[in-house]
Amino acid sequence: MAKATKSLILAKFTELLKETDLDKITVTTLVAECEISRQTFYYHFADIEALINWSIKEKTAECLRQAKAASNVKDATVIYLSYIEANRFFIEKYLKSSLSAFSIKLFRNCTMEFIIAFYPKIVKSNHLSAEDTKFAIEFISNAVVGVIISSVMENRKIDIENFADRMNRTIFEKFI
Repeated sequence: MAKATKSLILAKFTELLKETDLDKITVTTLVAECEISRQTFYYHFADIEALINWSIKEKTAECLRQAKAASNVKDATVIYLSYIEANRFFIEKYLKSSLSAFSIKLFRNCTMEFIIAFYPKIVKSNHLSAEDTKFAIEFISNAVVGVIISSVMENRKIDIENFADRMNRTIFEKFI
């Protein structure tokens, strides 16, 4: 039941987001749309940021589940980038809000999860110290998120196959 309520709140939040800017969505508006009490909302989420955090983590977990079924790392990267492209609307809305810094941090953390999950040779590299490995993962994550944010803000579509191929060829294969 808790998951269903959280999903309902997210669905209504998504509907509201299609009609208005993120900064104009309040808990009051959201609970009215969901036909739930404020207490019910606050039982599940501390605030709108917590809802966004949960949403992004849920989407990331689903993306990782799908990517793990890929036959190779490049195909997993294509799945990940396709998932980002499919959620471009949300990224754009989040970036144009007062929560943009919070959202960028979440996107970066999700990208770090992906890199750790699919590029274990980076994580377990024999030629990098633990500190340098952490730095490399964070650096690569910030770079990927930066390219994605630039493409969203400049309204450029990402050539997913090309991007995935370049990521693998120019960054990840260097660690193998």
